[in-house]
Amino acid sequence: MVTKKTRTSKKRVTKKTVTRKARTTTAKKSVSPIAQLEQTITKSQTQLANLYTKAATQAQKSVDRIKGQLDKAVARQAAQRDKKNAAAEKVKANRTAAAVKALTRTREALRAAGQKTAELRAQLKEAKTALKTAADAQKKSAAQQKVLDKFESDWAKASKPKKRKATAKRRTKKAAAPTAPAAETPASE
Repeated sequence: MVTKKTRTSKKRVTKKTVTRKARTTTAKKSVSPIAQLEQTITKSQTQLANLYTKAATQAQKSVDRIKGQLDKAVARQAAQRDKKNAAAEKVKANRTAAAVKALTRTREALRAAGQKTAELRAQLKEAKTALKTAADAQKKSAAQQKVLDKFESDWAKASKPKKRKATAKRRTKKAAAPTAPAAETPASE
């Protein structure tokens, strides 16, 4: 036989309290549409200035990259020119089929190097134009911002209430000694 244990437990009575959030009437700040638009414009001007700076930086990097490629291409072209001259000397000294074939190959390589150099020069010219355009746009943006900041500063100064200087108080003249009235001349005596 299995005995069952019975538990006797007292029910605990817990008092439930409901906490309510205190209603705080925080006045919502009403921002006028004009102020919102001014903030948006200011934010957009900042973003635009950053984009101009970024574009000028990217254009400068592009110019530098193409200059590096052009320098390498010019060096390769000079090396190919030297190889062609050496091959031409070999052909002059000993005209063999192998020497003529080598001269032909070096001439083709020199033409290819010349075309690559010409393409890179054209790209460099375009990149420099893009850099000038980006730099000019950045300068224009900076000048506009400077003028706008000066205008805002001048406007703030002009709209401040002006302090008035204290007016000088007039002193009342004290009569040190009463003056004797002028002798009256009788008009009809």
